[in-house]
Amino acid sequence: MSYIENDFIKITTKSQGAELTSIFTKKNNIDYLWNADPAFWGRHAPVLFPNVGKLIDNQYKVNNEVYSLPQHGFARDMEFKLIDSKDNELNYMLISDQQTIVKYPFQFSLNVNYKLKDETLFITYIVKNNDTKPMPFSIGAHPAFNIPLLDNDSFEDYYIEFEEEERLETIKLEGPYRNGQRELIGERIKKLPLTRELFKDDALIFENLKKNTISICSNNHPNTIKVNFEGFPFVGIWTTKTAPFLCIEPWYGIADEIGSVKEMKDRLGIQILKPSESFKSTYSITVSSE
Repeated sequence: MSYIENDFIKITTKSQGAELTSIFTKKNNIDYLWNADPAFWGRHAPVLFPNVGKLIDNQYKVNNEVYSLPQHGFARDMEFKLIDSKDNELNYMLISDQQTIVKYPFQFSLNVNYKLKDETLFITYIVKNNDTKPMPFSIGAHPAFNIPLLDNDSFEDYYIEFEEEERLETIKLEGPYRNGQRELIGERIKKLPLTRELFKDDALIFENLKKNTISICSNNHPNTIKVNFEGFPFVGIWTTKTAPFLCIEPWYGIADEIGSVKEMKDRLGIQILKPSESFKSTYSITVSSE
């Protein structure tokens, strides 16, 4: 485990998956990040690469050759190297090797950087194509937050707040795949009360919100979690039927639509890097501990 801290918060990470494992606030002694209890979901905040979501039959093609990848890719289960550690910053790296090439036939490097500033944690992904051919990929985040935060709260005491009023239309899933349909949740929604019924068909998935900021707020106290994901085209909001957590998941990419196995380059939301090019994206988590 590695950690960084300032006067407000302490964050902990681990080298497996370069995964964030704790966001602890010093003012109120609350850990905002899910504890990975395997009875509900055994992860904290995995990094999703080189695919987001599930592939048809766990397969995809590159130039008509078939390869296999698990849901959300392999990065979350691989050992990253901690290449830099400062008072307020950690930098992890994963480099392609023989283990990754058989699943994903590209030479790459993936950096995951954590940086603290006051009550905000900035998480930056840098993907570099070290190959001689164009490299298609998706990348995404999957942080889970403790909801409820306090012992005397319930899940239904919380709501999601958007930066502006949004027309909320979720991309529908059938099992782990998109079914080509969308469902309107509501027009001009700024506050969305949390209910278990919202997640009866798995995640809510929104595309191209007007403002890429979502906050989790309570009706009972001022402790909040704000996730800003500027530039990310998709965001998933997910929990299980009874789990005491809520995920806010910014994505460059999404699960396959029901149908046949696809070329990786043709998947929705895919990013393509030319040789020697790099891709960079940042999202942030701000915790309020008033």
